[in-house]
Amino acid sequence: MQNAGNEGWFGANASRLRALPLVAGASGIVGVLLNRILSGVAPVVDASSSQSRADVLVILLSAVLLLTGLQWLALRPKVDLHGDQLEYIKSGLSSKAEQELQWAWQSLKDCSTCQAVVILYKSSCVMHMGAARAGHKPEDALLGRVEFTSFLPENTQAAIIQPIGSKGVLIAASNTQRGFTRLDQAWASTIADKLDASLEATEDSKNSEVTAASTTT
Repeated sequence: MQNAGNEGWFGANASRLRALPLVAGASGIVGVLLNRILSGVAPVVDASSSQSRADVLVILLSAVLLLTGLQWLALRPKVDLHGDQLEYIKSGLSSKAEQELQWAWQSLKDCSTCQAVVILYKSSCVMHMGAARAGHKPEDALLGRVEFTSFLPENTQAAIIQPIGSKGVLIAASNTQRGFTRLDQAWASTIADKLDASLEATEDSKNSEVTAASTTT
């Protein structure tokens, strides 16, 4: 119970805590300037003066704190995505295609802040894994519909929209603002290329079976 209370306090004051290095760094620089002004020490830096060397050290440490504070303020906390959790893969796909889809989901989930992956291919949803808008049915997600919030949680913080060849799109959703890096985007592009080959092979196999059945008939 005590740990939960501490986490609640830290969570409620996260913005203030992240600003502490910024305040400390600014205070250090202001303190050095005030010390120079009030003590009557010449503002010129003298390498032979112990006071000057101490001031330089304080300024360097303050600069590090300022940079740390700016970096901490740029960070955004993760949020809990509202909605349901889905594990949907379209029926009728080959076992290899299903394995590729599962691998794509696990890969993005484990290597980034990804909380949901939707694969739309040839005007239908072939996979929706992870967070989803409450009450959403995967069959309702159609390629060409640009309102991705119709099937992703309302409070989705970031998304990658990656084409899968010319017939599909991969959509990855994150629970963190600016949660995807350029490396994540490059990895999503690689995954999309791999999925394009697998899904295209599945379609070719189906077409061959239909052609063979028609010929036999």
